[in-house]
Amino acid sequence: MPRPKRRRSPLPPPAPPGFPTERKHHLPELQPPAVAAASPGVAGVPADLGDALLRCGKLLDKLLEHEDGWVFAEPVDARALRLVDYYLRISDPMDLGTVRRRLERRRYADPWAFAADVRLTFNNAMSYNSAGDPVYESAAELSEIFEAGWPSVLAAPPRPPDAERKRRLSGLLPRLPVGAQVTVAEIMKKRDGCLREVNGMMEVDLDRADSATLDELDRMVAEHGAALAGVVKVKQNAVGFNRTS
Repeated sequence: MPRPKRRRSPLPPPAPPGFPTERKHHLPELQPPAVAAASPGVAGVPADLGDALLRCGKLLDKLLEHEDGWVFAEPVDARALRLVDYYLRISDPMDLGTVRRRLERRRYADPWAFAADVRLTFNNAMSYNSAGDPVYESAAELSEIFEAGWPSVLAAPPRPPDAERKRRLSGLLPRLPVGAQVTVAEIMKKRDGCLREVNGMMEVDLDRADSATLDELDRMVAEHGAALAGVVKVKQNAVGFNRTS
């Protein structure tokens, strides 16, 4: 039996057992989550956790946009399909639509939790259906696509040059909450010449910051990304902070 494809007729044939009866899913662009960067010293944990979750979203979209992706875009409607033994054989149902909603709502603490749900979706389909059945074959094909793309989720992209990082931080640091700005000032105070007082403002000279200092500042921005407020002006290459004492 050939594998079912996307429906192109307004009157499609009935879906085989295990398939949803309609193809409905909308793929809004995922927004980057405001998460703290994981420690690069922990083996197997991507240092850019927020970006890794965005890469999870791109891989998931690739699965959903596949010609058979619609099959797994919604939970199996066991009652409508009269699959009386479905919940006896499948104790933990999962589908790619649920996976995407969990991504959008920041329910995954790390990429491995995301991967577990994707794999569960395909494992369930191949457990309930037999080899050669259209659902089984679709699940097997999409599972291969997922496993081929999974390494790219964990592979962190090359770090941008320090000059680029400084330009980006010069726009982000002044928008941190006041408490975070104080912490930034304390970090920069430990580096000779990186912090000075000018006209009652504390200015950070990012041009003097080394790579290790930029790493610390990047972590501060990651931790407080959702709270960026735009409360302090930037003058030239220096970042000004309200004086707190």
